[in-house]
Amino acid sequence: MKIQITRIKKEQQELFLNMYNLYLYDLSEFTGEDPKDDGKFDPTNTYLYLERNELHPFFINYDGKNIGFILVCSPPFVSEGLDYTIQELFLLKKYRGLNLAAEAVSLVLDQFSGTIKIDQLERNKAAVAFWKKYYKNENIEFVEQEELIEIDGLTGKHKTISQVFVVQKNV
Repeated sequence: MKIQITRIKKEQQELFLNMYNLYLYDLSEFTGEDPKDDGKFDPTNTYLYLERNELHPFFINYDGKNIGFILVCSPPFVSEGLDYTIQELFLLKKYRGLNLAAEAVSLVLDQFSGTIKIDQLERNKAAVAFWKKYYKNENIEFVEQEELIEIDGLTGKHKTISQVFVVQKNV
């Protein structure tokens, strides 16, 4: 079966937010976040992905099922000097380790051209390893940096590792 990406539509908001809750659950191992009283994690302003043209949400589809998502931001939602950030990448655990996330990332990057930044929480060793392997396999040269950031709704600062690289659209 072939991997596909599809833009998340406004009428898919409930599905998207349910999957985003699973993503936040996975991240809680690294962020220390607890769910709210209703058992869900705080999605903050995630709904904006379905309302703003500068935000580009994609479902990852495999075998006719939505198995994850990739969220891309563009100005004014990125730092100066950047064209895009891949803000979030999530794949259900059942589908990890099958190269599906890498295929989906390549499909997304094929749609964008410019300077791109990707951050990972330093404690999320699997994410850091995924991106390093992706860059190596795709022969992407990048500049890496580390920083301490604050995450809305969470206490303390969190160490991130980020890579910046340039993608030129194939013409």
